[in-house]
Amino acid sequence: MMEGRCYERHDFQVLVLQEFGKRRPRSPEETKRLQEEYLRLLEEIPRMWEEFVEKHKNIYERFGYLDVVVHDDLRVERKKLQRGRPKEEKSKSYRITVRLDDELYELLQKYCQTKNMSESEAVRQLISELKWKRF
Repeated sequence: MMEGRCYERHDFQVLVLQEFGKRRPRSPEETKRLQEEYLRLLEEIPRMWEEFVEKHKNIYERFGYLDVVVHDDLRVERKKLQRGRPKEEKSKSYRITVRLDDELYELLQKYCQTKNMSESEAVRQLISELKWKRF
């Protein structure tokens, strides 16, 4: 299976032919059959590209390219669009809320301004300093 971004027919052709090139003949007859199939594929690729672009016309017009997946049997499909923010390696799974009085809130604000960081990052940093203290 091959994946790639296709801006035009040439990109599509290269992708399909790379996947086709993975096939290895085991006999002279199979070599001849693969050569014939290769020539037929060269003639068929422009039609395949036109049909593919027509099927996904709205995305091609919006982005100017299509992300294509070519399977072993030379079926082609559009790679699904990824949505949302990319996942972080160490995701922050826990959310806590804290109520602070005026004095503590002002202290947190001053700390954040002097260290030039967000409130969340300041709280994370201060909590991580606790692991060095013995209880």
